[in-house]
This record gives sequence, structure tokens and C-alpha cells, in this order.
Amino acid sequence: MEGGLVSASIKVRAQNEASSASPLDPPGDLSTPDSDRLRGALTLLLALVVAATAVMIYLTGPVLIPAAWLAAGPLLGSLVLSPRITALLAGWAVLLAGGLMATQPARPGLLISHLSVCLLLAGFAVVNSALRTAAQRRITQVRAVARVAQAAILRDVPATVTAGKLASRYVSASPEARVGGDLLEVVPGPGHPRWLIGDTRGKGLPAVRLASVAMTSFRDACAQPGLSLPEIARVVDGSVTRAANDEDFVTAVFAEFDPHGWLQLVLCGHPTPLRLSADGELRALTPAAYATPLGLHPDIQSSTFTVTVGDRLVFYTDGLLEARDRTGQFFRLEDCLDTLRNPDLQAAADELLARLLAHARRKLDDDVALLLVEATAPPAWPDGDPAAGLATASRRVPAVIS
Repeated sequence: MEGGLVSASIKVRAQNEASSASPLDPPGDLSTPDSDRLRGALTLLLALVVAATAVMIYLTGPVLIPAAWLAAGPLLGSLVLSPRITALLAGWAVLLAGGLMATQPARPGLLISHLSVCLLLAGFAVVNSALRTAAQRRITQVRAVARVAQAAILRDVPATVTAGKLASRYVSASPEARVGGDLLEVVPGPGHPRWLIGDTRGKGLPAVRLASVAMTSFRDACAQPGLSLPEIARVVDGSVTRAANDEDFVTAVFAEFDPHGWLQLVLCGHPTPLRLSADGELRALTPAAYATPLGLHPDIQSSTFTVTVGDRLVFYTDGLLEARDRTGQFFRLEDCLDTLRNPDLQAAADELLARLLAHARRKLDDDVALLLVEATAPPAWPDGDPAAGLATASRRVPAVIS
């Protein structure tokens, strides 16, 4: 019953999306004033071409230019015009062909054969336009369902959380998809925001399915009260292990940010995040111990780092580091310090992504997920007592690396 309700909900949302124009939709599905004007101009142009062809046939005779050439206009129009407009062009072509037959009765056999071919091609043009329009409608519906499904998998990342600002970007290596094998999920929480960024082994639908399992499990685990970050990571590892095939795994970074000024990380085979301090120094947040990826029985341990107001944290997937330019050079975040220092966090994310795409000539071999986090607020000490706040933080943080 629940699955039926979800499917019905997605279908309704897809129908709503299908009714709106999208830059990815085929030209025949667009309905804008500019596209209508272009179609009108194209219809008039093709009608004039058909008329000019009829005049040439009348002047030179059907031997040099067969009357079947009049059907070229409807055939071209069937590639972009609606069936109704294509039928009007086809009727215009057949009408002119009939007129030519009436004005040249000396050779009726030749003209009748040409008229029959013109009529056949004109009818084919109308059928082709109808089939194309029906196929485009189906494609639009499928794309709308895909957009809804992808939005359900990869939810929007909030721009702000407790004591922090966020900017996220996601680029799929597949040009027709918004979601790939990378995963990015942020749970704002009641005071300690948590997030997960990772990468599944492989590509295509199996990778998307495994990424969805990991993100859903992460959301559910964060909703359970009292679970620490390592415990949440173990829950997600269990879900991935049950859902993955023998050779599948997920690299991941689990993070929890505390307004008192510390960041807890659990790294499972994933690239190390970076911290750009307020004074401009870029350092890797190297954990005390590394774990294997999820699904490969990782020994999950957490590491804690200090974070001060103005620090920026950079989380990313390996698709960013593996992007190459035409000479084979890898993309380096160390060369983008000026971009990462941009006062506008959203603009910094946009510029970093633009530099990545320019470096790779807009041809990515792997999906890219990017999350920038900026600490924006000083610690909010309980009851206004800094000593009590430090005591609370020290009880919750067993060891701070840096």
C-alpha cells in the first residue's frame, strides 16, 4: 500500500513537471512565444519553398523536376512541426501537384505517377510527425519521473546550519542525469549538524541504488536519539553491506560539527577533507586512524579537530581530484586558494566548480560532489558560563588532534 502511494505521488509530481518547459526537453515539447514564432516562420518558409518548387516544375516540365519533390517540404517539416501543421503542408504540396497535373494533360500517365509518389511521401510525413510527437511526449514524461526520483534521492542541502554556512555542488558524469554514484546528505539536527559525503564503486543504476541506500540509512540513523557519529557510521555500514554485491563498497566521510568549536570525523576509505583556516593556511584533516570503505568491514573510529570562526572546510569526492586537463595533469585544490577565500561561500563553490570544468574541458570521467562549510558563529556557552561550556565539550570530545 505504501509503495503504491509513493508511486502515485511520484507520478503526479512527474505530470506536473512534464507540463512545464525544461531546457532538456526536445524542441517539439517546448511551448514558448519564441519557439512558436520560430515554428510559424519555418512553416511559412517551407510553404514558400513548396510553391517555388511547383513554379519550377511548371516552367521546366515534370521530366527535369518530378512533382514528387513537392513532398520535400512536408518531410522536412515533420522533423520539428506538429502533425496538424505538417498535414497542412502536405495538403498544400498535394494540391499543387494536382494543379500541375491539371495544367499539363498531354502526359497524364507521368503526372499521375508523380502525384501518387507525392501523395505517398506527404502521408508518410504526417505519420512521421505524429510518431515523433508521441515519442517526445513519452520521453518528457520519463524525464519528469527521473527528475522527481533523483530529487528524492539527492535532497537539497540547506544554506545554513547551527554555527555554519554551507555551499554544495553536485555534477554527474552522465550529461542526462542529476544524480550518479556519489552521495551527499546533510542533516541539520537540533544543534549538531551532521553530514555524509561519499562515493560508491562503479557507475550507472547499481551505483545510484547503493548511494540511495547509504543516504537513507544515514538519515534514519541521525533521527535516532543518542547515537554517536561512530555508531551512525556502523548503522550505515550495515545497510550498505546488506545491499551491496560481493565487490561493491562505498567510500565515505561522516562529519559532526559542534558550535563549541570542534569537528568530529569518521573516514572510511575516502579522500581527506581540507581545512582553510581564517589566516589562509590550507591543511588536510588527517585522521588518527583510517578505516576501509563501507561494506568491507571497516574498523570505525572517530577523530576530532578544532574549528574556529572563519575556518572553511572542504569536503569532496575523488572525481574532483581525478579530473585531468589535456596534458594529463590532475586538478589541484592547492591551486585554488584564491577561489576558496572568496568572501561569498556560494560564489566560491560556483567558481571552484567552473575551474574544475574548465580544467577537464567539461568532460568529467567521474561524478563530483562538493561541500564547503564555513564556521560563522562563536561557541554558545550554556548558561553564559565559558567554563561550563568547556567542561561539556571536554566530556564529549575524548581527544582533539588539532
